[in-house]
Amino acid sequence: MRGIFISGFFAYAALSCVIPIIPSYAVYLGASQLMSAIAAGIFALSPAIAMTPFGYLSEIYGRRIFIIAGIVTSVFATLLYLVSFDSTTLVLARLIHGLGSAMFVPAVNALVADESDENRRGEAIGWLSTALMLGFFAGPIAGGYAAEIYGVKSVFLLSFTFVLASLAFALFSVKKDVRRCSEFNFKFPSVMMPFYTLMFIGTAVTSALALFALPFYASEIKITKFQTGVMVSSLFLFSSLSRVPAGVLSDRFGRRAGAVVGIIFGSLGLFMAATTDPVQLFLASSVCGAGMGIVNTAVFAAASDCENRGFAIGLANTVLNAGIFVGSTIAGYMASFLDFEGMMLYLAAIAAAFIPFALLYRDQRSI
Repeated sequence: MRGIFISGFFAYAALSCVIPIIPSYAVYLGASQLMSAIAAGIFALSPAIAMTPFGYLSEIYGRRIFIIAGIVTSVFATLLYLVSFDSTTLVLARLIHGLGSAMFVPAVNALVADESDENRRGEAIGWLSTALMLGFFAGPIAGGYAAEIYGVKSVFLLSFTFVLASLAFALFSVKKDVRRCSEFNFKFPSVMMPFYTLMFIGTAVTSALALFALPFYASEIKITKFQTGVMVSSLFLFSSLSRVPAGVLSDRFGRRAGAVVGIIFGSLGLFMAATTDPVQLFLASSVCGAGMGIVNTAVFAAASDCENRGFAIGLANTVLNAGIFVGSTIAGYMASFLDFEGMMLYLAAIAAAFIPFALLYRDQRSI
């Protein structure tokens, strides 16, 4: 599965390398403050809508067709970035890129779950999540650096290069389809509802920090585009580094244990982020990222335990991406009456208030 992990790394690098520039570039193209926030998070809207049906369809038609189709769609989106002449075109490109990830992500998660040992499935999901989050770590650093040295258009060329690499590895790594059922057999995973709620809230507050607040308030807290990219990347780096240990934790002590530990760390990181000190902000982003990495690994491992795992994983991704879009958009609204530090304190309180939801989940496995 090494090749598909590498494909996922490049797919997420392509998606994330534009994060440091999207809000400011949207404003440059004529977008309002709210529109710039929508541009930052709109890539998560199409996955929020489409990931569940795509995940379910991968149960019937196989994983490979959706993995390849998702990457090809992302190739088209990166080309559209390059010809963006107004904020509407930029938003459309982000929306299409999100549609590509909606096809790719549930199928690749389900493929890894299909091919992993049942007793080490959480660990396998952790390794995949690590590869994806390392892409999210590398992308913003590379994009922020390219923007400062070569300009905005170079970031879009970088995204195009990354997604072509993802396609190449996927074509050579995924040789056959895996069909788990031959007809529609809808069974809603109701046991997952507490975890889905927790994932939505945790992702929303983290996205408000990484996708909108850090890039938007950069001048107020006196950090450059490159420094913004480093801080965003630190969040994704520690999210990625936490995922294999989180998978092992959830295999050994249950999915609920991982979720509780993760949401506590996430809340603490957001509280620490209520500062204008760059060093503390870097540390806060890292803690917040580690917390969300632990939570999300526990949720995806729990979804992979479900009978119709393609559907359950697709629904988990829908919830996650809904959180990304809602979090960054609401942050754009909050920016009209809050400074950076005030926003972080609000987000920390919201995350902490939902800690009890982790305790409502009943593990589906015998530990």
